[in-house]
Amino acid sequence: MINCKSILCASMMAIAAVAQAAPEATWLTKSHDFGAFDEDMGKVSCDFKVVNTGDEPLMILAARATCGCTVPAYTRDPIAPGDTATITVTYDPAGRPGKFTKKIHVDTNTEPSRMTLAIKGVVIGATNTLRARFPIEVGPLKLRNTMVPFGEIAKGRVKTAFLDAYNQSPDTIYPSVSNLPDYIKVDAAPAAVPPGEQMTFTFFYDSSRSDDWGLCTDEIIILSDNETPVTMPVSLTAILNEDFSKLTPEQREKAPRIALSTNAVDFEEMSRDKIHTAEVTVDNFGKEPLIIRKAYSVDPAVTVKVNKDKIKNGSQGKIEIKVDPSKSADELLNARVIIITNDPDRPQSTVRVVGEYID
Repeated sequence: MINCKSILCASMMAIAAVAQAAPEATWLTKSHDFGAFDEDMGKVSCDFKVVNTGDEPLMILAARATCGCTVPAYTRDPIAPGDTATITVTYDPAGRPGKFTKKIHVDTNTEPSRMTLAIKGVVIGATNTLRARFPIEVGPLKLRNTMVPFGEIAKGRVKTAFLDAYNQSPDTIYPSVSNLPDYIKVDAAPAAVPPGEQMTFTFFYDSSRSDDWGLCTDEIIILSDNETPVTMPVSLTAILNEDFSKLTPEQREKAPRIALSTNAVDFEEMSRDKIHTAEVTVDNFGKEPLIIRKAYSVDPAVTVKVNKDKIKNGSQGKIEIKVDPSKSADELLNARVIIITNDPDRPQSTVRVVGEYID
């Protein structure tokens, strides 16, 4: 008579043997570094090999990259135990200068089912690509622009702006910045820029440390490398406005109120051999003193002078506008005078200044 325990034991061993039969993916490599290569080389490829070390057929169900510039190719056929299969990954560097890292997610019929492969490298940009993306050349360094706009900044706050750059040389460089005002700080990252890689200048504008108002422009100097004297001036622009957001209704009720005698000055015909002058009256119809933070024009022929920067309730101030035709090569004058005050309802007033230059 057959022993029931023996039958049960044999059955369990058979089930266990069947349960243990499964494919197993063993990857010979999981990452590849292309190193530095020229964009002009075109597409580059590498192979990732996988061995089925299990005892059932291995299937590669899918392989997907995180970017359309990276394309994996693989077999859809079953991989028998002991056999090897290859996934070929191709990267297209066109229009993508600089350092890159891409991931490829591979799904198989194993447990766990997903494996992640990775490729990386540095693309030395082609001339046309670099010229389009980084048109400003500073020796070995190429800049994206020569102007960094911060936009509007409420007084007392800090705002950030960025300037991207690229190392077009075969050597590591160490870019830096000089001529920074006290209220602007910069972080250059990375400090050491390898060949063919990008870097970023991050600028921090602390408006609380600036005494200026309205449109403000600072010129800084970008140095391409400590070892080379090549430099490039870069303009940082910001519009500094007063922050009225914390005023209470009572404070707004007592706030100063600006009124101008005119919002346009027409000099009509102006001879080029003399200075032309006009005057605008400023009234304060509010309860608190009106403070003229700044009065200016960006036109080189126009200068602005304020006779007093604090105007009490019911009082008047004067703004003198002078035009020097010798400082303009144009035939017509079409300028603006900007007046920045502490009037929360009208913090910026504009006077248009026009005329015709005659010889």
